[in-house]
Amino acid sequence: MAEQNPKASCTPVAATFGLSLSVLLLFSGQAPAEEWNFYMHQSAPNFATSRGAKLFTEEIEKATGGALKVRLHLSGTLQINASNITQAVGTNNVQIGDDLFNSGNIPAAGILRLPMLIQSYDDFTKADAVLKPYLEKTYAQKGSTLLASYTYPLQFMWGRKKLEALDDLKGLKMRVAQPEQGEFVRRFGGTSITMSAPEVPSALDRGVVDGIFTAGVGAVLWKDLLKYGYPLIVNVNNSYFIANTEAFNKLSPDLQGKVRKTAQDSARWDQETMQKEEEESVQVLTKAGYTFTKPTPADSARAVEAMKPYWDDWAKSRGPEIVEALGKVRAALGK
Repeated sequence: MAEQNPKASCTPVAATFGLSLSVLLLFSGQAPAEEWNFYMHQSAPNFATSRGAKLFTEEIEKATGGALKVRLHLSGTLQINASNITQAVGTNNVQIGDDLFNSGNIPAAGILRLPMLIQSYDDFTKADAVLKPYLEKTYAQKGSTLLASYTYPLQFMWGRKKLEALDDLKGLKMRVAQPEQGEFVRRFGGTSITMSAPEVPSALDRGVVDGIFTAGVGAVLWKDLLKYGYPLIVNVNNSYFIANTEAFNKLSPDLQGKVRKTAQDSARWDQETMQKEEEESVQVLTKAGYTFTKPTPADSARAVEAMKPYWDDWAKSRGPEIVEALGKVRAALGK
């Protein structure tokens, strides 16, 4: 009598079980959960947008009844530079991302960072609505679907040396986070220096830079190294929730709607939470002895007029579509 092969005898059983499970899932209306990866530009887990990203992943699973699960990866946990989130999502290396370092990839997004163009959250809302079709088009060309947008707190200047008026910029060395801020500094007699965030504390301590552009939530991290806050709103840092279009289109229309709504809710949570924490940060810095000097209307108007020619030159260098988009934003803002 030939010896029976245990594997041979188990295979039909396993196949039958697998088929039965598939049929069971089919008739029960359940399908295997879709799993996505979400890459976040922020690395600090306790920062508001990192907390918001975690909340987003939890809410997605709740909203979809577990049909879509999203795994969060903070900046630096994958071999993806935070400035390459546009490309990483577009090529489906990750299925969803929070794209802050976007202006080099999405020209229309850079309009919102032009110095002195956006000076309030209301300005941002108006301009964001105008730019939405341009942003959607460019993201689509790069393989992504725009889901939601938000801004970090409004950006202004902080100094370790006297910084109480626009003219105080003259001769100061200012750390900037983007070239547009650098142009603002140069137009008022200062020197702009670009460096990464981890380099800032030692640069301030050693006098390599005299000040920085950030919001209160950023300045409070270095409150022992700065003394002055000059809240002339220079620009915003706008960020976008984007999904890989191919992955997004594979979802049912119902799931697509839930993903989009959850992204919009999360973006609003990020912006409102940071706005609240911004107010708290300014109070902390005031108690720490910071000198805050409100810009005069004359200084604000002077800064806007000084930057208007730059807005036009910047847009022209990026093509007629950006010139058109800037024109519509300026009309919406009355500038």
